[in-house]
Amino acid sequence: MSPSSLGRLIAQQRRLRGYSQARLAELLCAVAGSPTVTRHEVSRWERGERLPGAQWLGWLAHVLDLSPARLGLAAAPDLRRLSTAEVRDLCLLAGRWLRHDPVPDRRSAEPDPGLGELRRMDDLVGGADLAPVVARRRRQAVAALRPARGPDRRSLLLPAAESAQLAGWTAADAGQPRAALAAYREGLVLAMEAGDRQLGAHLLGSASHLLGEREPGPAWQLARIAAAGVRRHGSPGLRALLAQRAAYAAARSGDRSAAHGCLLVAQRLGERLVPEREPPWLYWLDQRELAAMTGRCLVVLDRPLRAVALLGRPELRGTRQPRSLAVYSGWLARALLGVGELEEACAVGAGGVIASVRSGSVRAAEQTRELAARLASRQDVRAARELSDLIRYVTSYLPGAQGLRRLV
Repeated sequence: MSPSSLGRLIAQQRRLRGYSQARLAELLCAVAGSPTVTRHEVSRWERGERLPGAQWLGWLAHVLDLSPARLGLAAAPDLRRLSTAEVRDLCLLAGRWLRHDPVPDRRSAEPDPGLGELRRMDDLVGGADLAPVVARRRRQAVAALRPARGPDRRSLLLPAAESAQLAGWTAADAGQPRAALAAYREGLVLAMEAGDRQLGAHLLGSASHLLGEREPGPAWQLARIAAAGVRRHGSPGLRALLAQRAAYAAARSGDRSAAHGCLLVAQRLGERLVPEREPPWLYWLDQRELAAMTGRCLVVLDRPLRAVALLGRPELRGTRQPRSLAVYSGWLARALLGVGELEEACAVGAGGVIASVRSGSVRAAEQTRELAARLASRQDVRAARELSDLIRYVTSYLPGAQGLRRLV
């Protein structure tokens, strides 16, 4: 079971209504006519140590004014959830990667035009459509490696490792975290054999990004290991990106001091970014992207005013890439909600919802899911009702729509 999702929902809705854990327990006992729930029980629910039974789920829905379906979705088993063993194995491999003394092949690797084309397709096509294509490319690259020996094998290692990184990224965008983590692990092994320290760090940073929402502790560990591995010889852009990954994971873990420290490091390194001098797989990284990642982290750190200044930049809101527009708009809407600008948040969020439909990205659709949850308690405001209606209308067109349909 995945009680942590339900625990976060209970805690969020309790705080929105100004209830303490003790007050919520009192209300539950009052409506149920039974004095069996205490503040400690509510705390255990919120920490994910226990899962409320069906009866208490019904009373929670009544007291918190939530639909039973929404609570049931949060309490349901998540079949895509990563196992502890899978995450632990990657962290152990990351430790071996950090201790590994690479012997790089000094010859320049020939660029793979097909892989470059797939990277640029990722800017326009969501993971739901692109992931199977990239996965097939990864399988072909690994199959070509098996019979190869000597120089022939060395020439194939980096294209295979880069294919694995892109396969992991698109699988994550398609809502397939287990496939994504497996691809990142395979790519890291290949990057170690090829002696490409920077690509290995990028694979670990990608895995940190994947784990940041649900497993922030391991995500924080992977980002720190990656940053340590390229501290001396990594490019400024890669090191700035890894600092952003670490900042987000630290913020999700509740370590505000570490998160702010990582953001400061990312800012300083970002000032030295020269896109033309970065590895080809970081072609997309620029000052705009770094600003957006900082804004996202500030939202998590409950610094919405500063986040609005970054996420509201015209160059972000004017992007033509559907997934980027959906993700940026979702985070900006959350920042605007944080400063009390409900109507503006709804206006921004509406654009993000439409972009989510166009994107074919589960990552973008999750922004719509998060926005729907935050609007649930604001149906007394017309703008919130209208946006909620829009979300209900487009739900069936979103990737991963089954879970969202039950939510709204």
